[in-house]
Amino acid sequence: MAQSLKVIKNRVRSIQNTEKVTSAMQMIAVTKLNRMERQILAMRPYFKKLESLFSHLVQSGQTQLGHPFFRQNESVEKIVLCVFTSDNGLCGAYNNNIIRQAEEFVLRRGKEKVKLIVIGKRGFKYFHNHGYNILNSYIGLNAKFSDKICEEITKGLSDIFLSQGADEIYLGYTHFETALSLRPKIVKFLNLEVEPAAEEIDYIFEPSRARILEEMVPQYITFKMRSVFLEAFTSEHAARTVAMKSATENARELLHKLILLRNKVRQANITRDILEIISSAEALKG
Repeated sequence: MAQSLKVIKNRVRSIQNTEKVTSAMQMIAVTKLNRMERQILAMRPYFKKLESLFSHLVQSGQTQLGHPFFRQNESVEKIVLCVFTSDNGLCGAYNNNIIRQAEEFVLRRGKEKVKLIVIGKRGFKYFHNHGYNILNSYIGLNAKFSDKICEEITKGLSDIFLSQGADEIYLGYTHFETALSLRPKIVKFLNLEVEPAAEEIDYIFEPSRARILEEMVPQYITFKMRSVFLEAFTSEHAARTVAMKSATENARELLHKLILLRNKVRQANITRDILEIISSAEALKG
């Protein structure tokens, strides 16, 4: 019993330490999530309006014809998929979900046709170990948004498409809806395909549609990449917040059960000692 009590005490101490760590990590994740969520909520209305303007610009004439980013190939033989994962773990099913989505995409299109650009150490390790064709990787971002990295990746993907290194380029990331609702998705990045405008607006273009399109396309694709970065990183912080909250609650529940067990064992030891004293006293009387 004495040894059992010691084992229980050690487990209690270990779980208390774990609970402190997960609780601290939860608070850090919440702070990062709040900061990223403010950025993404401020960005969405702007990007929605930008998409609307871009859609009207493209559909109001044939100005997109001949623009290299609108190039369409009769047969798609070369595809690049840029996948956003995390550098660190402890974020629940965040990485597994987007990796599974990416694998399904590769299998549908053909493994020999698809090259990967992987953002995040977790994704890089997985795809490298499973023999996927990795064109490039970006490791060590730790879910911290950087305009420099965003522009670097955007330029890299643009150069691949313009040099005909890829017929199509896709982005695989996790879309942030709420902290409890994260949706992995894959969207086309290049060639550019614009959704039909919701309403007809008669714009007056100055100096010309073609000139405006030439200036607007690089800004549009850069901001689209920025949007994807923020969505992915916000989702990662949300997933880690939920995972650490769950781990903290589980630790507290287990701790409560162990404390009850410790008290029962301690009470049993006390009762046993009292019985031994009484037995000894009765034996002396006899």
